[in-house]
This record gives sequence, structure tokens and C-alpha cells, in this order.
Amino acid sequence: MNPASPPEASRPSSGSGLRLGYVFGAPVIVGPSWLLFLAWITWQFAPVVADAVPGIREGRYLVSACFGVFLGLSVLAHELAHLVAARWFGIPSDRIVLTALAGHTALSREPDRPRRMFVVALSGPLANLLIAAAAAAAHRVLPAHTVSAVLTAGLAWTNGIVGVYNLLPGLPLDGGQMLRALVWAITRRPRLGVLVGAWSGRLVGLATVLFGAYLFTRREPNAQLDGLWALLIGGMLLMSSGAVLRQQALRDKLPQLSARALTRRALPVTADVPLAEAVRRAQESKAGGLVIVDGYGRPTAVVSEAAVVATPESRRPWVSVATVSRTISHSELLPADLAGEALLERLRSTPASEYVVVDTDGAIYGVLAAADVAAALRG
Repeated sequence: MNPASPPEASRPSSGSGLRLGYVFGAPVIVGPSWLLFLAWITWQFAPVVADAVPGIREGRYLVSACFGVFLGLSVLAHELAHLVAARWFGIPSDRIVLTALAGHTALSREPDRPRRMFVVALSGPLANLLIAAAAAAAHRVLPAHTVSAVLTAGLAWTNGIVGVYNLLPGLPLDGGQMLRALVWAITRRPRLGVLVGAWSGRLVGLATVLFGAYLFTRREPNAQLDGLWALLIGGMLLMSSGAVLRQQALRDKLPQLSARALTRRALPVTADVPLAEAVRRAQESKAGGLVIVDGYGRPTAVVSEAAVVATPESRRPWVSVATVSRTISHSELLPADLAGEALLERLRSTPASEYVVVDTDGAIYGVLAAADVAAALRG
């Protein structure tokens, strides 16, 4: 699958699951759904083992479980190939996660050149195809009707299918990432590469769903089960390609996202001012927020709009503005010139409902509400 993380998802958390260890500082995590996948593979592949290895009896379940583990290792090899290729270009990885339907390598940033993006994407399917070739070669020299023969045959088929399918030209598949890189390289328009890859991904997903529906009409053994898997994978592709388009729409809005433009002008007050008086001054000056300052005029707290609204007007003359304020840290002071992805990165690194925006000379410019930023992104 596509190894790149969207730029708006800066350094995500490791996620839930079993942590197997670290590779180049990135945790390798097995998600809970992968254990369900292992159980399903054990049950599904056991009859194949029984038919291929005469007299194996109950041992077929152990062999089938081993096959599931080998499949997981194949997916891990796919993701490690992405990680190594990215590291070659100086791009660190945040984590590798294995789940039931796919693996994912979260990179700290996307490749900055189309050639690098192409190589990082190609490395994963190439690893699967190399495993398939090695397993097929081993199968040819192994004795027939043995455990090793059935395991190598299964690995050859599954890795071949995974490698070829991942090369299909549609995001979020690796082939879609390669298509994106090619369009970017030819047109010099990275945005067009994303759009072409995402819409192609929708076509690949739709074709996979239709293929799954076709399998449901067949009478061959396991055709319906294979059809279900095709429907699940195709549905996932349709949803994921739609998510890529939504992320691109978000990226398109980032250049217009500015702290200065979204900030409500604020009125500085001292902590002992009655709330009613502070509200009166704000209304008189048409300020959209209140910031508490110390004796030197430095911001120390921001008044919560929700807390002001929740305070009855009859009580406002008798409570100080400090009672409805929240102390702010230095990281909640934002430069007014902060914009685009840098603004989102700052908000993510220090989550809060309001921030105090200061001008280049340190003067208070106003209050930026996180809700206003979210509304600007939605709009």
C-alpha cells in the first residue's frame, strides 16, 4: 500500500496493537485485526494442506497457521522495503503497522521529488515479487506432497498476487503512487498527480468490487469467499481514494489559511477587572476576545467565550474576568504571520481551544479560536 503519510498528519502516534520491535527507530506494530486474519487463514488454508499432504490430519492446522505467519512476514517485508527505500533518500519513518487487509508504513514526510516517490512506492511490490520468485524456485526442487512444498506454493501465489495487485495504477496502492509520481514528473504539477492517482484508484476499486460480485455468481469451491474478499478490498480502495481527494481539497485550502486573517481582535484587560466591565469594553471596541495581561502588558491568560456565555449577566459585575479565563503557556502564543501547514502543525503540537496571536513586535493582535480554523478548513 501507499507508504506516504499525508502531510497534515504530522508524526502520528504509534497506534494500538502488539509492538514487535523497532527498525531504524520506527516501531513495528501488529494490529488486533491481524490476529483475526491469522485465524481466518488457519481455517481457510487447512483444507488445502490436507489435500496436498496425505496423512497430515490435525497437523494441517499447525501448517496452515505457519502459512499465515509467513504471509504476515511477507507483508512486513513489503513495508520494510518501503522503509529502507525512504531511508535511502533521508526520509525517516514513524511506524509500520500490520492489519488484516494491509500494511502501512507512515513516513514523517512525503518524498520531495517524483523520482524518489516512484522508487519508494515500487520497492514494496518488488519485495513481494522477489519473494514469489524465490518461493516458486524452491517449490520446483522440493519433493511433492510435503509441507515445505505446499508452503512454498502458497507463498509464491499469494506474494505474486499481492505484488501485481499493488502495482495497479490507483491510489492508495503503490501503483497509484507510482502513477502520481509519473504525472508529477511529466506535467510538473504534483496536485494533478494526486487527482489522477485518486480517480484511477476509484476505478480500480470499482473494478475490484465488480469482480467480487462476479465471483459470487460462480459455483467453484470458495468462489463466494474469494468474492467477499474482493468486495472488502474494493470497498476499502473506494473509501481510501475518496479520502485522498478530501486530503487534497484540504491541501488546496492551506495557502489561504492565515492566523492573521482568522484571528478575532482582542482587548487586553487585567485580571481584577469585573467580567461585566470587560464585556462592556469589548463590545464598545468591537473586540472578538479578551486577553488577560500582567502589569507589563504581557498575555497570561485568555478568557473563555463559553465560560462568559455560561455566566448569568446578574453575576457578571461581581466576578472578576480571571474566574472565566484559562492560563496560557508560551507555546500558545502564535505569531500573526503563521500560515498554511505551519499553522496547522503548531495547532496540532499544542492543542487548545483558543490561542493568543501576537504581532512581530510582541503586541497582542487577537485571539485565534481552534473552532474558527476548523470552520475555515471545512468551508
